[in-house]
Amino acid sequence: MNKYFPILIDLEGKDILIVGGGKIAYRKIKTLLNYDAAIEVITPQIIESKIQLLFEERKISLTLREFEDSDLENRFLVVGATNNKELNKRIYELGDSKNILVNNITTKEDLNARFCAIYRGEDFQVAISTDEGNPKRALELKKQVEKSLEK
Repeated sequence: MNKYFPILIDLEGKDILIVGGGKIAYRKIKTLLNYDAAIEVITPQIIESKIQLLFEERKISLTLREFEDSDLENRFLVVGATNNKELNKRIYELGDSKNILVNNITTKEDLNARFCAIYRGEDFQVAISTDEGNPKRALELKKQVEKSLEK
């Protein structure tokens, strides 16, 4: 099992690629937009209509086509958010070989960056992850933290 170092990173203006157009891709986009990242979505088809709305509001850029290896050039972070495990693995392997941070929604192994469950207070944030990369458990812990801090 890999060990993940918890770190907070300034994403303002960082070039981030999301590959995929579904609900999980949308959730990742919304999270990253909270940190002022420059996001491009590449997908052959938009499944989650809210992604199209973000494009129309000029909050993201959108390219409707299949992923190409050259799409990784000059990226800070890439999210493989397709329902194709093989494609997400290929994205990870390419990105990792170029020292790009890569999150993969279809596996706990083929990634080098994880998203945390985030609790935001008025002037602080708490990021929660689990050693085994279990997002449901992280959300449970987030709710416990939230309940404890809001007393």
